[in-house]
Amino acid sequence: MIKQTAHKIYKKFLENRLLSRWFVLLIDTGIIVSATAISYLLTLQIYRNIQAVSHPVFLKYLAITVFFNLFSFRLFKTYRRIIRYSSIYEFQRILCSLSLTCLLIFISLYELLGSSGSVSMAYCSTLFLVSLIGLYVFRIVVVYTYQMLTRKFRDNPPTPVFVWGLNEENIVMAQLTNTGQSKFKIIGFLTTEPEPRLKKFAELPVIIIQKTADFNKYRVKDILFTKESDLKADAAYVEQMLSVNARIYVTRYVNVNEPEQLSDKSHIRPVQIEDLLGRPEINISLDVIAENIKDKTILVTGAAGSIGSEIVKQLAKFSPESIICLDQAETPLNDLDMELKKMYPGQNCISIIGDIRNRAKLVGIFGEYKPDIVYHAAAYKHVPLMEKYPCEAIVTNVLGTKLLVDLAIDHAVETFVMVSTDKAVNPTNIMGATKRVAEIYVQSCAADLQKNKSNTKFVTTRFGNVLGSNGSVIPLFRKQIDKGGPVTVTHREIIRYFMTIPEACRLVLEASVIGKSGYIYVFDMGMPVRIYDLAKRMIELAGLAPEVDIAIEFSGLRPGEKLYEELLNDSEITEQTSHEKIMMAKVREYRLTDVLPQIESIISAAENGDRYGAVSNMKRLAPEFISNNSEFEILDGHKTGSANKGSLPVAAGRLQVAQSDLQPDLCNP
Repeated sequence: MIKQTAHKIYKKFLENRLLSRWFVLLIDTGIIVSATAISYLLTLQIYRNIQAVSHPVFLKYLAITVFFNLFSFRLFKTYRRIIRYSSIYEFQRILCSLSLTCLLIFISLYELLGSSGSVSMAYCSTLFLVSLIGLYVFRIVVVYTYQMLTRKFRDNPPTPVFVWGLNEENIVMAQLTNTGQSKFKIIGFLTTEPEPRLKKFAELPVIIIQKTADFNKYRVKDILFTKESDLKADAAYVEQMLSVNARIYVTRYVNVNEPEQLSDKSHIRPVQIEDLLGRPEINISLDVIAENIKDKTILVTGAAGSIGSEIVKQLAKFSPESIICLDQAETPLNDLDMELKKMYPGQNCISIIGDIRNRAKLVGIFGEYKPDIVYHAAAYKHVPLMEKYPCEAIVTNVLGTKLLVDLAIDHAVETFVMVSTDKAVNPTNIMGATKRVAEIYVQSCAADLQKNKSNTKFVTTRFGNVLGSNGSVIPLFRKQIDKGGPVTVTHREIIRYFMTIPEACRLVLEASVIGKSGYIYVFDMGMPVRIYDLAKRMIELAGLAPEVDIAIEFSGLRPGEKLYEELLNDSEITEQTSHEKIMMAKVREYRLTDVLPQIESIISAAENGDRYGAVSNMKRLAPEFISNNSEFEILDGHKTGSANKGSLPVAAGRLQVAQSDLQPDLCNP
């Protein structure tokens, strides 16, 4: 019973700030009062034989000392930190605070009270030493009491980890982590330096890694990176760690000057595949984007989705007039709404439940809010499912886009940005074909002066798979690994381009500013990744061995799926823009008068449930659409060849283009 009560008290001590900042200030002030009395007696009885603090001069000394200490405490914020996380930085603040205080007291005693220089110096020196000892001892007692309780009452023993790299920040981080309520205990440092210069300053063992076998030699099983950037900088060593089934962790950024951040147990997390595949942060024209968005009303469709929600969050950082978040998914939109209110309380964000296929709803939104900019991210995107329901894909991806484009022109929207996909290039599935048809309509309207009388700028952005997006392969693999496998891969040689959600959305914002109307902008997706290798890497990140602990099975290509995705059609070329990661695709041009009847026939067939008629019409409009592993292959007729036969995928910006492809081609009905 006593132990349970003690454990409850301990949990309360850990989970709450037991000593408020004002209580800490009160204790510090009490220490200063005591130090003042001690210093006064020790100093003045030597010079004036005064042996009691009841002497009238003492009150003046006390008032001056307490006043200047309170001033310095507030200036250096010595009482605002959580005491149990006190570190060398906390003690540095106290040292600086007392130094300034004693200097001010010396000047006051010497100038205002007329004390001799020797008396003032003796008093200030004694006060400095006594106060320093008192304030330090108070914090040391709290820190060691906390550590003792942590060791005694911890529910689960901490996981022992080695820190990767030996530098001053990592040494401090180790001290802070081991004194906090972390699920991890740092037991040493790993370094590749033959003779680390800071080895003598590290209180924990330092292991020098020279080859892969050293990880097993020193029984290194859990490794902590203190910076996410180090994961990419030391990629070769990360590969070695994974090869010996080591578990890798990374800390989110923790300011060593703010050690109370360590009270958040989530500051250390397992490394995810996104950390290894992601690239250094992409720089964008923040000032230009901010100027373009300032005082604007922005409509984001598909706002609750992976891309849409990130676009909304990044837009909110620039404080536009208002952001209209449109989505038909109630729960995700509600989650986004609550998150925005917490993250950006001053931003006017309006969440609207609505379907982009509902013209009356869209008319009401455009009429009421009059958006200046539209980011169109709403779409059906799951390839196998859309292969089953082509009419739904067409009505959403084609009709929905057409309604938005028409209303954008009618309401003189300044900029319309369409989020497209690499699956629109040489499409082999319904989803990619619908996005290509939508691209064609957007381009045609942009170029038609009679249609686009409001001179709305239409920009289309095209990129590949997004890491961690809803329905992507990575969350699927993660669930399969958590369940013990097997991990299912459609084909051993299938490859995909990947980009993180934040960097994709940053480039969307950049393209919306630098883009020219009617053009498609292609993002530099880096090198493609083999999905089989991705699965192996994720299993290794879980500390398991592929094909030993977790099996990998091949399920075969799904309907409409191809081995690799392309960012550009063979008949397209690119031009470099002002941003190194964004290329402008010069694609085949279409006349609106030619394509509009065809698009309307596609939509009409889809609305009437004529699956084959709708798909057949799309193939006529976009002849590069050749179905693969699909029931709609019978509609290709004389067309031969299947997806991914012929030349290998070519990275954006490095295409060889036939001379005949340089001239725009008009599409005839």
